[in-house]
Amino acid sequence: MKKLLAIIMSAAILLMAGCSSAHEPITTIPVNSETTVGDIAGTIEGDRYISHAGGVGFKLTGDYTVEWPDADKRNIVMSDYTGVDISGPWFVWGNTASLKIDYVLDEQLKADATKEHTLEEWNKSMKYPAKSIEYIEDYKIDGKSCFALKMVLDKNGYDVSSLQIYFFQDNGLLVLFTITAGSFKEIDKVVKNLQIA
Repeated sequence: MKKLLAIIMSAAILLMAGCSSAHEPITTIPVNSETTVGDIAGTIEGDRYISHAGGVGFKLTGDYTVEWPDADKRNIVMSDYTGVDISGPWFVWGNTASLKIDYVLDEQLKADATKEHTLEEWNKSMKYPAKSIEYIEDYKIDGKSCFALKMVLDKNGYDVSSLQIYFFQDNGLLVLFTITAGSFKEIDKVVKNLQIA
């Protein structure tokens, strides 16, 4: 009986450990004229950032700070919103890594964002010049294919790794993830907590 109880308890602990590491499903809401900027920008629910309208989730770990650049626009409904994109949160983990999430609405901006940039074009628009850019046509998040740019930037003589991931949702939103860290190993730690509906 004690052996059976020990086996059952072990199985229960393993099951609980497996469940806690799995992604929770993202419940989505349709984007229409009554959707607000805040619905798309998302919120923090417990230990997770989620945008039900944007179809994005992110498991929050470690010691981070968060900024909400479009906080003053959160209550504007999409029928009254004239912007071309919506800034979601910007998470920063001290000096080790950051994640910025943006939602692009404008069709021309979407086309510009996903066309192949040359190193010269990139350097004209960025604060820090790119030393190298790798184009990835089939980058995977949650088993879904995205376009990505993997870059090494020159930040005042120091190499900084950066990954931009472009994902088109079925509702027409382009979700742009920008992750920056000291190494791609650190970036991978951030990416593994991303979820797309």
